[in-house]
Amino acid sequence: MTWPDGGPWVVATTSSSTSWAVATAAICAASTARVAVLRIVDDAPDVPPAVLCDNVASYLEVRAGAADPTRVTDLARLVRSLSHGHGLVLVAGAPGLVVPVGRAGWTLAELARTLGAPVVLVADLGPEAVNHTTLALDVLAGRDLAGTVVAVGEGDGDELAVLPVRLAGRIPADAADRLAALPTETFRTAAPGWLDPLLHATRRPTATRAPEPPAPASPDTGSSQPAGPQPAGASSAGASGGLSSGGPSTGGDAGRPAGSRTVSGKRVLIVLLAVFLASVLLLCGLNLVTSTGPAFVDQHTVIDQRDVPDRVAPTARLPIPVPPSTVSRPSASAFGSACPPYVRKVVPTVPDRATTARIDGAWSRIERWLARHAPRSLAGLRPPAAPARIAALQVRMSVPFPADLVASLRRHDGAEHFDLPPFYRPLSLDEIGADRALTCDVRADMATDDHWWHPAFVPFASAGDGGSLLVDQRSGGHGRVGEFYPEDGTGFDGWPASVTELLVGVARSLETGEPYAARYRPTVDAEGRLAWTIE
Repeated sequence: MTWPDGGPWVVATTSSSTSWAVATAAICAASTARVAVLRIVDDAPDVPPAVLCDNVASYLEVRAGAADPTRVTDLARLVRSLSHGHGLVLVAGAPGLVVPVGRAGWTLAELARTLGAPVVLVADLGPEAVNHTTLALDVLAGRDLAGTVVAVGEGDGDELAVLPVRLAGRIPADAADRLAALPTETFRTAAPGWLDPLLHATRRPTATRAPEPPAPASPDTGSSQPAGPQPAGASSAGASGGLSSGGPSTGGDAGRPAGSRTVSGKRVLIVLLAVFLASVLLLCGLNLVTSTGPAFVDQHTVIDQRDVPDRVAPTARLPIPVPPSTVSRPSASAFGSACPPYVRKVVPTVPDRATTARIDGAWSRIERWLARHAPRSLAGLRPPAAPARIAALQVRMSVPFPADLVASLRRHDGAEHFDLPPFYRPLSLDEIGADRALTCDVRADMATDDHWWHPAFVPFASAGDGGSLLVDQRSGGHGRVGEFYPEDGTGFDGWPASVTELLVGVARSLETGEPYAARYRPTVDAEGRLAWTIE
């Protein structure tokens, strides 16, 4: 995939301490395109970051935490709508690539895949930069997404030299302070030197203006050539940015009645006004009519300040090598020696009909109970994962999943507001890969044995504090369920022999009200979410 010169780009940080706003402002300032920034906020509207104010043409916020949450498809439609009036649309603000966003629970990685957009990873130069950035690159590689890395902070960035891609920019740690202390034009002049030309967007908005009408023919010669100079970029084939495909300009009016005109200036003005009003109505409709929750429209929602100038004079550039246009498959050494990807060929597991029927039967019982008693948890069950993506993760991890786990992922790709007893939230495919990679990275740096963690373990539910439920795919493990905690390692006592047995036991406990494993009783909280109390 070639890195596009505009369109939608997703900006994602690799840690909560990294400033997305500074990197986004630098990209805006370095681009000659007209830029819109779509920021994802959790709940209440926020003041636009000061660093963006003078470097962006339009600024919008989407409330991911609204009562009626924004779906990823709704947001993708909004981004595409913005692309009609902007050469570059940057989507930013949400933390991390695979962190669930708001009540809907989608991730930035899902949004990027839906849009087919490349991802700019913004990393700091701290001690965990390589680990965090490598995990993010692995997520992109697993979803066939293009990506590149920009570092923010002081230093030469040598610690990031081991990444499977090369840096596309280095932004000083005090860039935001410079913008506050120096004239805006100084920041705009310096920003292109921080970023590789790959990130200098140049695309013009699509269908934003009508072509210039041909001038009337000269009464003396009958020539149809325009009386004045043509607009920049125009040729004998017509203006390149027009709404229609003009024919040759020479002789374009030949054969017309002597008293006719192609189009009047008044009509052109009416057409332009109609296009503008239609764009505004479409943009407002996507925010107010679609299921984006109670939309807010105030001085922080849309800020149309001014266009980015057509020319930005770059200063001397940093010696940054041009990064590859796509994310190549990372080498095994980039992930540590504990769990290298693609270490051996595996045949992805495909569940048979009997296994699928058992898993679907258990989930149907759970869903029926949730519909009656815990609607919030029912709404948190995610749509199915695509079989091709499940197979790709097995190949990348070099671990075939048990058939019942594959069948369960085909039913629900993880969940929000729903826990397996006592407090384990089912993980999505992206989260499974990220959780395993993180644990493997820790194992590579510790003197541990296979009883603490083994590369053939597949986590499928998380406690949110480092603990997880997993299936044992070692030889002889047969997909049994176990529990992992960093302090204690992995144990299998008291856990079922399979994912099927776990889900059937959960369904039985919900239907009868009896505690699961005689310890965890199902309850429902005030917000309609399933909870488990320990007896």
